[in-house]
Amino acid sequence: MSIPNVTAFELGKFLQIAYSEGVRNQISTDFRDWEMIKRARVSDPDGRQLNFLIQTSLGPSAIQYVSPGVTGQFPSSQQITTQECSALYKELASTIEIEYSVWDRARKSPSKYAEPLAKEIESKTVASKRRLAADLYGDGTGVVGRVLTEVSLVAGLVTINLNAAATEPGHVGFFEFNDVLSANQASGAARNNASALNLYRVVGRNRKLDQVTLQAIDAAGANISPASTNLAAGDYFYRSGQPTKPDRAAPGDYGNVTEAIPGLFSLAANDGRVVHGITMSGVTAGSQIDAAGNPLDVSQIQELMSNVKTIVGQSAYSWKQLVMAPEALDSLIESRETDRRFNSVEDTTRGARKFVYQHQNDSLECITSEYVQKKLVYAMPEAKSGQKVIESYMTDFEPVTMGNQMSEFHLKPVSGGYQRSVVSFMQAMGTLVVKHPAAIAVLKNFAI
Repeated sequence: MSIPNVTAFELGKFLQIAYSEGVRNQISTDFRDWEMIKRARVSDPDGRQLNFLIQTSLGPSAIQYVSPGVTGQFPSSQQITTQECSALYKELASTIEIEYSVWDRARKSPSKYAEPLAKEIESKTVASKRRLAADLYGDGTGVVGRVLTEVSLVAGLVTINLNAAATEPGHVGFFEFNDVLSANQASGAARNNASALNLYRVVGRNRKLDQVTLQAIDAAGANISPASTNLAAGDYFYRSGQPTKPDRAAPGDYGNVTEAIPGLFSLAANDGRVVHGITMSGVTAGSQIDAAGNPLDVSQIQELMSNVKTIVGQSAYSWKQLVMAPEALDSLIESRETDRRFNSVEDTTRGARKFVYQHQNDSLECITSEYVQKKLVYAMPEAKSGQKVIESYMTDFEPVTMGNQMSEFHLKPVSGGYQRSVVSFMQAMGTLVVKHPAAIAVLKNFAI
């Protein structure tokens, strides 16, 4: 039995509806990783791509011992080796839209209604920064996750177990609520369901189980109930608007295989893949340690840092952050309790508290991110010279206008006229480059 409202009275509906101040958002608006990209900013992108040189050898064979009592030659010369590489600038676009009538009435009655356009702009700005924050840890293919098994399908709602291996660039943290995804085979071809569609909306996720729940939808966004998804183990989910779905068997250069920027999963790889023309192996690979499935432990962090300092030296870099998933930090609690190299630092003035691992002269603060794959930890380097190691050539999001000739907001065009909606477009451009991949230390494949 429901309790009748005052609207049951004849004149009750004349009473205004009161709203509490603000909109009570239910979605995370955290984009701390975007701040990391901003700190790594070197300059605005200029032109269509960035060319740079890397050095891969000092020519060590040219230095040899000789016998002073024997007439002979100087050692054979061995020049340094360099390689020219290219990074293509990527573009990220955002569309803002609101019905004209709603916008106009809110503009005329600001005391009664929240400004809907301001809320829409704010939300799209946050969503854009969260997109780049996620891509910081991606591989450049734009993959969101990979199917391990299909758990259930009920009335168009499909529950999926995701492949959570350390070799997977996509994971549960990349699934944003209400985002629209497409299901694709490893070849890049669409994986159509029984309704000949491959579109899904994210409606739920379980980080602990590496599980997501998706709603099958049609091209207009309406819910559908296909008899089968036809999803198979090994299928990939991408964001539906991504133009290029790559062939995973032969992706090519991860710097330009899709429209997505390459992130740390590729920029610090050590598996022979090619990024910006750099083959990620040997001297140009990230400094990775494989935990071989053992539980995450502080001894592995110690080995990780000792390894990277042996490879790149200790004079040029310092390391101040260990970036990991929240689950990875949780698993380090026991090690923190029993190892004096793991310290708890508390700022009694501001109330801030952090966990710090001490390796020789470097104090590494443990930073958590929802976008880091659970079985990866990144030790982020900083050059003591003040130069950037991870370089961001990225513009801020700006409205798309033609100078002073065009407003930032205009009516949405449709066939034969204009729709009663106000639209605006925003765009950012750029990419990420790593100056010295080996300076990034990566711990992978641990159990948590």
